[in-house]
Amino acid sequence: MILIVGSTHDDVLYFDKVLLNRKEEVVFSRYKISIGTVFNQEVIVLGDQYSSPLTSSLLTYIMTKYYIDLVFVIGKCYGIDRNTKSGDIAISSSVIDVNVDFTRIGNIGIGEIPGLSREYKVQNDLIDYVKQGIAKRTYVNSFNAIYLSSDNLSDETFRKLKENKSIFGITDEKFVIDHNTSGAAVACTLKDVPLIAVKVVENQFDVESKIDNYLQVLDRYIDLGKAIVSTIGDIGRNDVLRS
Repeated sequence: MILIVGSTHDDVLYFDKVLLNRKEEVVFSRYKISIGTVFNQEVIVLGDQYSSPLTSSLLTYIMTKYYIDLVFVIGKCYGIDRNTKSGDIAISSSVIDVNVDFTRIGNIGIGEIPGLSREYKVQNDLIDYVKQGIAKRTYVNSFNAIYLSSDNLSDETFRKLKENKSIFGITDEKFVIDHNTSGAAVACTLKDVPLIAVKVVENQFDVESKIDNYLQVLDRYIDLGKAIVSTIGDIGRNDVLRS
């Protein structure tokens, strides 16, 4: 089964519409999941995941109940470096949880949960399949990015990121920030399930977004949906998950 996770209902609306044999289930008496098929692949769609702790908890529950082969985290993100353009699609090469700071404990750095890696790497073959899907079905620019994930998307978070550039490895490489991918990464690491985040850049993190930026994101969601559906088809035809 493939699990698709979005922050809002808008993020997953396209996938809800294309699911065949669709049925619904309610998790924790509140969160609705849709279950169906895409290109004969079983798919679960889950929205309304606003935070990393919530995402981590719900994904752990779903991955315990169902046999999940792969997780897509979708939606919108924000650019950090000035080369990142609104409307571009950012494909995760790795994920760092910038919520986490255990530096007072000892030899543990920012972003590192004791016993786990500081940086969650994404498999190169998944990145290649997603890039091929985007190239085949859209004319949208896409790029590999390191995802920094924080539940606090505020000026204070941006200040912390700038002050700790060397710690997070921020150089000229493209970075984006969102608020739920790291929770998914932790759950997937503990369950040994591959994960990839594919999100639309709404704006620069330190620039106020306008309604036009969000309307552009909604328009890009159609392109993003087509690309991921195409990727699911390619994965199924090539038995990627079985191998």
